[in-house]
Amino acid sequence: MNPISVDSLSCYISRLCFIATPPSIPLNCSNAHCCHCCGQFLQHHTSTALQDVKAQLISVAQMPPQQLGKPEVMENILNQLKDHLCDLMMDQHCVLSILAIFQASTVHHITRILDLVIQNQHKLKEVCMHNHGSLVIQKLLEHLKTPEQISAAVFAVKKITVRLTKSINGGHVLHHCFKLFSPALTTFIIDEVAENCVEIATDKSGCSILQKCLHHAKDNNMKRLIEEIVSHASLLTEHPFGNYAVQHVVKMKIPRVNAEIMLQLQGRYAQLSMNKHASNVVEHLLEFSEEKDAANIIQELMYTQNFLRIMQDPYGNYVVQRALQNCKGGVYKMLSAIVLLNYPHLHTHPYGKRVLTFVQRRKNYEQRHI
Repeated sequence: MNPISVDSLSCYISRLCFIATPPSIPLNCSNAHCCHCCGQFLQHHTSTALQDVKAQLISVAQMPPQQLGKPEVMENILNQLKDHLCDLMMDQHCVLSILAIFQASTVHHITRILDLVIQNQHKLKEVCMHNHGSLVIQKLLEHLKTPEQISAAVFAVKKITVRLTKSINGGHVLHHCFKLFSPALTTFIIDEVAENCVEIATDKSGCSILQKCLHHAKDNNMKRLIEEIVSHASLLTEHPFGNYAVQHVVKMKIPRVNAEIMLQLQGRYAQLSMNKHASNVVEHLLEFSEEKDAANIIQELMYTQNFLRIMQDPYGNYVVQRALQNCKGGVYKMLSAIVLLNYPHLHTHPYGKRVLTFVQRRKNYEQRHI
């Protein structure tokens, strides 16, 4: 028996798997002839059934780039793929072949591929949110060269932005747009995010995309995103995911913005300090705000009837420690004095003793350096 090459065998197996072997193709042809046969098969086979097209597409990966790049070959391939391209983008067995097509395509062919992909909004969304499809879409975005191609892609993505933000894979597509395209174009995507800020910020994946938008946004886009987050800070601060958006804005250290957030939360700091999610926002406000603004939060906490309870709380004790760390002068003296007055209630408490220890260590440090 004559040995069969690995390439010929893989081609043979792929044809067997999808029952698409044309009778004219010898199973033991060499790799070069096999690719030539596949090219001829693409030219003469007219079936548009998904499984048949899939089998043909797998054969494409074995074609030499110079042959694949021929205009007549590419036209025939795209004619076969036009009704099934989005479905094939989500098939792990077809990914390499599709990427090979991208690599061999001219600007004209990339435009045609893009048109096929974005013509159906529902299918585009499905591909972007798929494990394999998301990677293929990102590669397609990298092959866009003309302003017309990029604009068409951005406006197509804009229409499904909200849904994509709620998917990890969809988020990767959006982030790729931010990395590849100019702020002048991605502004349309960011506008869509700002328009649906609360819905996106309160989603597990969406809150991450919102933070990426804040990182990439410029000028008016940045201003609008911040304004949307600040205007809903009271709601987002206590939300399991929304609090991350508020934290991100606070860490930008814009005094006017942080002061506005503080104003919205005023009168609720005791409650927020004992909330698993909101306590992180309070800590960030204490750390990244102006000293006089942080002092207002500290004073509200000190004079609340629940201050002992805050110091003994699993989350509140961290807020008090952060307050001690970020205040000076008279505010620190007053706060540390109140902590020490509660020594009997703190020194044996699992959380309270952390606050007490913080004060005692700082006191010892200051005495050693007098």
